[in-house]
Parts: sequence; C-alpha cells; structure tokens
Amino acid sequence: MNPKITVFMAAYNAANHINEAIQSILDQTFEDFELLIVNDGSTDETVDIINNFKDSRIRLLHNDKNRGIPYTRNVGVNEARAEYIAILDSDDVAIHNRLETQYNFFQEHPAFALCGGHGTVIDEAGNPVPDNRFTVPIGPDLIKMTLLFNNTFINSTVMYKTAVLKELNGYNEYALAEDYELFIRISDKYPVANLDSVLVKYRIHGMNISILRSELSRTKVRSIKEKQLTKLQITANKKLTDTFFSLLEWDYGAVNFADYLSFFTKLKAANRSLKKYPQIPFEKMLFNRWFEIIYEKKAKMNALSLLLNRDIFKWSYVSFRQLRKAFKLSIRGFGQLSK
Repeated sequence: MNPKITVFMAAYNAANHINEAIQSILDQTFEDFELLIVNDGSTDETVDIINNFKDSRIRLLHNDKNRGIPYTRNVGVNEARAEYIAILDSDDVAIHNRLETQYNFFQEHPAFALCGGHGTVIDEAGNPVPDNRFTVPIGPDLIKMTLLFNNTFINSTVMYKTAVLKELNGYNEYALAEDYELFIRISDKYPVANLDSVLVKYRIHGMNISILRSELSRTKVRSIKEKQLTKLQITANKKLTDTFFSLLEWDYGAVNFADYLSFFTKLKAANRSLKKYPQIPFEKMLFNRWFEIIYEKKAKMNALSLLLNRDIFKWSYVSFRQLRKAFKLSIRGFGQLSK
C-alpha cells in the first residue's frame, strides 16, 4: 500500500547537514510517508550518512552523474508513490508536526494544489540568526498577486498534489528559479496557500547553492518575467522587462519614475481587461509598490505629486503614514532647494 506523503530530498555533497534533515522527517508526528532521497552524484560522505539510517521508509536513488536540481527534482516527481509530495532541502530542518499540519490542510481544502508556510532562519551551526522570522504572504489572492513580483513560497515548506505536478510535467529548466517558475504555473491554474504556521528551519551558510550561483539564474528569471507579461497581453520589450526585473530584486536605482508609473499603469489596465486578480486589492498592491519606489528613490520635493498621480492613486489606498513620509520627503527637497 502506498504512503500518503512522499517527502522528497535532493542531495548533492550534503554531508554537513543531511543527517539533521533526515532525522527531522523521521521524527514527524505524521508517520505514513516515504522519504525519497535522490543522490545527485555526491562525492563526499552523503551516501554513507544516508545508509546509516535503518528505516524502511527511506528510499535512496542515484543519478548516473551530477545532473542538477531541475533534473533531480523531476526524478522525485516521477518516482513519488504518494498522493502528496513534500519538499525538504538537504540542509534544512522540518518542524516536528509539519507533515501532519499540511496533510490536514489538504484534507480540509481538496481544491488546493500547493501549500507552504513560514520558516525561521538558522545559521550553519543550527543557531537562530537575529530577526530570524521568515514570513510569507497568507491568503490565496495575496499569494497569486505577489507571485507576479516575487517568490511567495519557501521551497522547503511546500507540499504539492502529486497529480498536479505530473499534469504540468514537473520542473522546467530555469537555473535556480525552477521552483518560482513552477509556483507561477500552478497558481495560474489552481488555488494555492501558505499556512500561518512555521514549518521549517531554513539554513543559511556559505555553501548555499543560491548564494554560490545566484548570477546564473538572472537570465532565466528575466525569461519568467517576460512570460508573465505575455500572459497579461503586455508586449515584453527590454525596457518593460528591466523595470519588472528591478522590482523582483528591489533595486530601483537604474529605472526612472516615469517608467515605473508607465509599467504599473499597463499592469492595472491589463488586469481590468483580463480580470486575473481581484481589482481593488491588486491596484492597492501596485500603489504600495509605487510608494516604496518613491520613498526608496528619495523623490524629495516631487514626492507628493508623484504619490498622488491620478493614474495610480486613490484616497482609499493611501495610509496616513505614507502621506506623512511623502510630505517629509517633499519638505526636505524644498529645504535643500532654498539653501
């Protein structure tokens, strides 16, 4: 009889932390699972550490050589025996009731295809880092809207319906952004959720693949942004893609105010036409991003006029705090002008 959950773990030279990751799964309050580990050509003691565990729920497979994350994750998708697939990276630690919490959610919300949750951040030694809360958006509409700009899931917290992953042919080759691209594809077709619970201890360390190779993902992420624009029936020229990409990176220095305003206006018009996202929450999100840009780029004496631009502004969207900050920026700008 097949287990209810396949926990999938990709492993490449993971000897430093995989013991703790495996143990966190074996210690789960929910016990009806298989732990499917795919060794992606490790050259350290990873395989020996895995083999030291004598638990029949562990299933170890080997790639013929180092194939990379997308390939290895698709091995997991194809080999999974359970109705649900839970992801845990080999350097992270699952909270003891993670599987039970997510399984219960799916039983109560069968229409959903994906759910994740919050995390806490630990260092290489497993100690909490300062301000270690790693929070994600809650609520299906907010998640889908935010996915337009940023990844809204912690990969080591996600649990999928296996049938949905197979229907969508698993992961595409998107160089360290394959999870983000998959989340977008799933959310375009099915309800997705984040639980308001901490599900994982997320480890940061000098050998994180996302740290070592983050530059490799930039071209692929730009391609993701272009596809998102195309789905919104917006022509993805270089200027628009540059603007879009800067929002993902929270890097506003190279794009001017006019290009951001034009971009948000296009998004607003596209959504009103296609009705992809709920109108008022989406337009309020655009306004809040517009305020962030005004504040971070230090608009100074233009701050209020930019904030109140009729193409994006509504009184119901703005907070007193935002008005006060914009006013202070403007006053500083006039003060510098008068010196």
